Amino acid sequence: MTFQFMKNRYTFFGISITLIVISILLLFVKGLNYGIDFKGGSIMHVRFIDESNETKIRDIFKQIEKERSLYFTSDQIIVQSVGGGQNREFIIQYPAAPLDSAKNAEVHDHILSDLKRLAPFSDEALEVANVGPTIGDELKKQGLQAAVLSVVGILLYLAYRFEFQSATGAIVALVHDLVIVLGALALIGIEFDVTVLAAVLTLLGYSVNDSIVVLDRIRENRKISKESSFAALIDTSINQTLGRTINTSMTTLLALFALLMLGGISIKGFAITLTIGVIVGTYSSIFIASPVLFEMTGDKLGRNK
Repeated sequence: MTFQFMKNRYTFFGISITLIVISILLLFVKGLNYGIDFKGGSIMHVRFIDESNETKIRDIFKQIEKERSLYFTSDQIIVQSVGGGQNREFIIQYPAAPLDSAKNAEVHDHILSDLKRLAPFSDEALEVANVGPTIGDELKKQGLQAAVLSVVGILLYLAYRFEFQSATGAIVALVHDLVIVLGALALIGIEFDVTVLAAVLTLLGYSVNDSIVVLDRIRENRKISKESSFAALIDTSINQTLGRTINTSMTTLLALFALLMLGGISIKGFAITLTIGVIVGTYSSIFIASPVLFEMTGDKLGRNK
């Protein structure tokens, strides 16, 4: 069975435009839930006397939260095991207190004393540092620069590898994916930290790769296909790559679902972001990139290109 994607392209354009508008409104009205890396917070390097793990540490903070009514929840902390620490050495991050510096220090002292009471640690190995909002703003700036440079690099590669119309289709699909994914993150309220930023940058490459597979097949078919119109040729090309696209996406999603189920809280944001990105990227590579190429080219086969 051959699906006629070009015939229904305006329906897909309408769906995408609606999602993009909603995503932009969410980003402006609700915004991203920036994590400690971008808002600032406290970081402690702790070496516990007994072996521990992320779940135990979160349970301890839940107990501290009940006793002292902390300004943050145990879900907001970031726990990282230090390599070679024999399950005793961890880096714990939690948000900055909305207080002046003197009261802030007092709150941190209470947290440290409660933590030591519930899970004894070595004073000699203890390191505590604060990440100010200035550093967080710098990370935001660097993250934006990384995203822009990624898009520019991809654009330059596509301009070299494909004709302008095909490159434009891939870039439109990429921007489409980026905006919708960020809108979804704003809607869900997932904490946007450096791991989520890494996932966003990763999905940019995934989106373009998916689109290139379809666009490359269209380019090849323009040389050898006997189709009478460009719309029919695009439909044929998409159908030829549809199985590969769906199989690749399903395989990736299975791995991501495993991360969601077994990866722990610290990697949850990364897995959710990539899961949304893979779904949206698969959609755009089929329903956005090629239709944009058709709109820019018209129903011209151009077999010599």
